[in-house]
Amino acid sequence: MLADKMEHYKKEKKMLRNTPASYKKEYPWLKEVDSLALANVQMHLENAFHKFFREPSAGFPRFKSKKSSRKSYTTNVVNGNIFLEGKY
Repeated sequence: MLADKMEHYKKEKKMLRNTPASYKKEYPWLKEVDSLALANVQMHLENAFHKFFREPSAGFPRFKSKKSSRKSYTTNVVNGNIFLEGKY
């Protein structure tokens, strides 16, 4: 998603409006992924771009570093469907 948005921004100087559904057509394996996690990724990416356009000092969105990034996963709990065991 970020690579597509970066490429489109460099060419058009406008934001690309796409959804996780459009990526599921191109990459069938994304159908196996939690849809709420994909929606959260899109939401975080949109927020990063909006912040960049409002506050250029925030910097252009970029990829996480493989060396020093924190592993994370964001999803939504619906009717108690997620339960964490142990210390997390």
